[in-house]
Amino acid sequence: MPDIVVEPDKTARRIREYVRDHPEVRHKDYRECDNPVRESCYVLSEAYFHLQGGQDSGLDIYCLSWDDVDERYEGTHWFLRDGEIVVDLSLADPSDGDGVPWDVARRRAFITGYEPSARTEQVLEALNT
Repeated sequence: MPDIVVEPDKTARRIREYVRDHPEVRHKDYRECDNPVRESCYVLSEAYFHLQGGQDSGLDIYCLSWDDVDERYEGTHWFLRDGEIVVDLSLADPSDGDGVPWDVARRRAFITGYEPSARTEQVLEALNT
């Protein structure tokens, strides 16, 4: 089981607050959910990655396809790794990651490669002011 951090610094805290308060940056399927941070793994991971320096940050991008865990499952979960440490801003508490099969996830680029998506660009612009 890797070490898990959910809010490693002030930047992470600011991203989480922004995503919580701005439903328009969440994926359209999750804009009305009870826990907006939990349902925003992609934009949280992508924003943190870019605000930490992008490809120069030392962070690796990972995606867990839930159907790799069980063919009846759907969806994906995005997070970052700093060596053996999982950086998952979408969790409320590190213990929420205890049952996640982190080792099934694959290292990859974001959907938009290494350029910020439109939703992430909004977060970056808001936090860089």
